Amino acid sequence: MTLLQVGSIRFTAFYLAAFSTAIAATGHDPVPWLALSVPLWMVKCLAIELTNRYADRIEDAVNRQERTLLCEQVGYDTIRRAAIGLNALVLAFYLAWFVEWRRPELFAVQLVSWLVMWNYSVGLRFKGRRLGVLVALCGTFILPFLCGWMIYGQFKDVPLPILSMLVFVFSLSGIKDITDVEGDAKRGYRSFFVDVASRRSAARLLLLLGSPYLFIAGLVAFGAAPPRFLALVAFAPVSLLFASLVRGAREPHERTTIREWTYHFWFVFLMGILLLVHPTVQNAAVLGGCVAFWVVATRRLHWAVGLRADQVEDVSRILSRVFVAS
Repeated sequence: MTLLQVGSIRFTAFYLAAFSTAIAATGHDPVPWLALSVPLWMVKCLAIELTNRYADRIEDAVNRQERTLLCEQVGYDTIRRAAIGLNALVLAFYLAWFVEWRRPELFAVQLVSWLVMWNYSVGLRFKGRRLGVLVALCGTFILPFLCGWMIYGQFKDVPLPILSMLVFVFSLSGIKDITDVEGDAKRGYRSFFVDVASRRSAARLLLLLGSPYLFIAGLVAFGAAPPRFLALVAFAPVSLLFASLVRGAREPHERTTIREWTYHFWFVFLMGILLLVHPTVQNAAVLGGCVAFWVVATRRLHWAVGLRADQVEDVSRILSRVFVAS
């Protein structure tokens, strides 16, 4: 149980939702695939997160002391062995899949996905590079969709609106770094988002947070996306609200709350995109199952219990402070 908490197993919901929707969007039933896809994405989620836990043990001792305590309960040697074993298992599975399925384009996507997974925390260590971390995080959320799509589909037919998730993650991904400034500084790293947010120019931050909605509007205007995707613009006020939350958070627990609610916003936005990509009752049911898992795992299987009343109070306090000051 503790290993699942340390391994942030809740993120399986992101990957499974994208993978299943892609299969459905190519005209095939994703339900028979669940027997394979659920364990696959759970294992891959643990591989990503446990590798990150071990690689970040120095920074976490400063930034994430509560997570460090859980990691120490499991043992960092155990985490290291599990991370290596799970990464090897995923790669071996992809190789076996290629031997059986014989689709080079699918294997290429799977291989890129594995390389991003491994090199995010170790190897090339994308997370230690300003642009590298953004590319890796964006790829983490789009590659599961491509893995599902390439089982039956062609790369040229990938729906362009899914790219809006890349821009969305790019616009908000750096918020996760607002709690890690001190520990990251020990590594000589300062994230792009923290740099932008710390500057006095609010216009740059607002432009960054508004970029996914400008991108969506552009796709629709040029006929590259159906008009129904304009529904995503309804999320724009929430994105812009994060500008106030990030700049108004003062205490460490407030910054932790903002980071946590950013993940929930990512998840809700992704569910919105996926439902618009394939708006059917069956897909809505599969996504509903992913939502249920996300909520339960956040409450029961995450190293920091989320969706708490005190986090809502933190958000209210920050907003009150910001609006009074203005």
